[in-house]
Amino acid sequence: MADVRDVSALQVRSTMTVVAEPTLCWAIRNDDGLLVEPVHQFVAELAANGTSPSTRRSYCHDLLRWLRFCEAIGTTWDRATTEDVRDFVRWLRAAPNSQRVRSGKGSRPPAGSVNAATGKTYLREGYSPRTINHALSVLSAFYTFMYESGRGPWSPVPAPQRRRDHVPMRRVRYRQKVPIFQPRSVTEAALHDLFEVLRNDRDRALVAVALSSGARAGELLSMTSRGVDAGQGVFAIEPKGGLGSRIWVPAAPESFVWIARYLAQRPSDQEDGPLWLTLRPPHQPLNYFALRQILERANARLGTNYTWHDFRHTFSHRILADDRMTLTDAQALMRHRNLETLNAYSSARLDELVTALHRHLATPPPAPSPTIHYDAADMAVLFPGLTP
Repeated sequence: MADVRDVSALQVRSTMTVVAEPTLCWAIRNDDGLLVEPVHQFVAELAANGTSPSTRRSYCHDLLRWLRFCEAIGTTWDRATTEDVRDFVRWLRAAPNSQRVRSGKGSRPPAGSVNAATGKTYLREGYSPRTINHALSVLSAFYTFMYESGRGPWSPVPAPQRRRDHVPMRRVRYRQKVPIFQPRSVTEAALHDLFEVLRNDRDRALVAVALSSGARAGELLSMTSRGVDAGQGVFAIEPKGGLGSRIWVPAAPESFVWIARYLAQRPSDQEDGPLWLTLRPPHQPLNYFALRQILERANARLGTNYTWHDFRHTFSHRILADDRMTLTDAQALMRHRNLETLNAYSSARLDELVTALHRHLATPPPAPSPTIHYDAADMAVLFPGLTP
């Protein structure tokens, strides 16, 4: 039997990179600066299927990790075996995630620790189970395309078994078990403290919009100056997977008050364009990194670890707790295609569970009911000859 590969000592040193590409948005270039043709063909297929540029970028990064791993173990993608896929998963489980490396790491809380203020766990250093499962799905799609087009071998990634009615399905080989996390919604008291430490009206407007609309970070950044209709109480965004299309989203009146206060001080006289700009000159459209830094500064003051997606969870928790809202209303406001997606947002918060438990414990148990006795004469009639 062959020895199991020691992935802990594996040195992945390839300089292949994901690069922006004019026609297909994203591609991978090898160490010589040439396009990796199999990936280029696969991305062309993704583009023809109408996938968004962000999806193609994500797929390229997953394939980049796989190609680098293959190079490190001395093989190529078209000669890789199922055992190589297994070791790839083992390597991902043990390797540090390069996207988690931040400057000033010594001052940050330990990876995987729990924040005492929010109860949320900090991201661990390695790749999450969801990331590993996504990588396997991308590899499966890549090899299926290459095989069906006659450009590659049969997929070495184990495929899921066909589902049978009323028969539980086993998890597919190498697919990771995804842990169940508690809801990430923020309490009202914590939101009050957060607003207290925000520095300016732009940041307060961003938080107010996110809280009252459930807008994702990318949707917030897609807002434009002309895409705000305070009279109707709506603003225009490019939704997730919108591919350039825009929809109108309702929000609370208070959020438009904060937007108006921000616009009164907005450092630009452009008639249209991105709504959110940096405060320091030269004033540029806010990007995702700058948006994240807004909460990073607030977290440093409060000792918390809030993210922008926490506000989406808070918005969903609020509307699902309102008896006047139907599930279809919540689905439309959250912009979900399926009702089942709401399950991730419908669980009770930890503080609510504590309150419910204390209320239960404070309620005295019901008094014991008296034991029922049967009359001996009645028993004799029902069961003649029965001696008491």
